[in-house]
Amino acid sequence: MMQRSGALARLVFVDLIGSVIWFPIWWYTKGLTKFISWCYEGLLYRYKQYAFSVWIKNFFVPMYSQYDWVGRLISVGMRFFVILGRGIALIVEALAYLFLVLCWCLIPPLALMLALQNMYAGVV
Repeated sequence: MMQRSGALARLVFVDLIGSVIWFPIWWYTKGLTKFISWCYEGLLYRYKQYAFSVWIKNFFVPMYSQYDWVGRLISVGMRFFVILGRGIALIVEALAYLFLVLCWCLIPPLALMLALQNMYAGVV
């Protein structure tokens, strides 16, 4: 009988209450670090998918072997706008990841505030 009550006390005090106390510490340390790492890897993946180094390396190489001055001019203009568009897309994606990190940081305080607000509304 004592073993069951000891196991129940351990379950309530250590596992349940300990998890509640440990959650914000984990959320803003290990969890945030892992989430930022995930965002960085996603942004790095998109950078590689856009192949900026290939586009920049071939910036002045004429497209379709058009070596006349019009072909070179069209090739440079086309590559300029492609690099510009991909750069804008990468910046937008970086801002989206930044927004996700800010949301990650704001979710626990907002959830706590809403829970307290609902508890207070139920009392009054």
